[in-house]
Amino acid sequence: MEKATTNIKDEKIRTYFDDVTEGKEPTVVLTADEIEQGVNAFDEGMQKIIKDADEMIFRAKLGDLPDALSFSYIAKKYFGKSRGWLMQKVNGNKVNGKIAVFTDEERLMFRKALQDLSEKMSAVAMNL
Repeated sequence: MEKATTNIKDEKIRTYFDDVTEGKEPTVVLTADEIEQGVNAFDEGMQKIIKDADEMIFRAKLGDLPDALSFSYIAKKYFGKSRGWLMQKVNGNKVNGKIAVFTDEERLMFRKALQDLSEKMSAVAMNL
């Protein structure tokens, strides 16, 4: 996973924030404007780390579910998309240079699809 300081472009500012985040005494002195610039870039970096961690947790929660269910059926029935589209989102594949992730709306739809399938499987199991 990337460091929160990776996207700080200015080397002097990045060095300062690397030192601070590693618990070291900063080896450079920054102006108030440079500190503000660094804080903003650091915040963006942290937001990306949080988003990446959230996606990793999501995939871990799925476990072996992608192997157990027909993701082709889920993609077509609930999203009107292909299995490939769904698997790119589930696996976090790079598509056109960007990591494919669910939007909040798509994640909610995926959750509802799994709940719907769960209810259907429970109903069938009870009738066997």
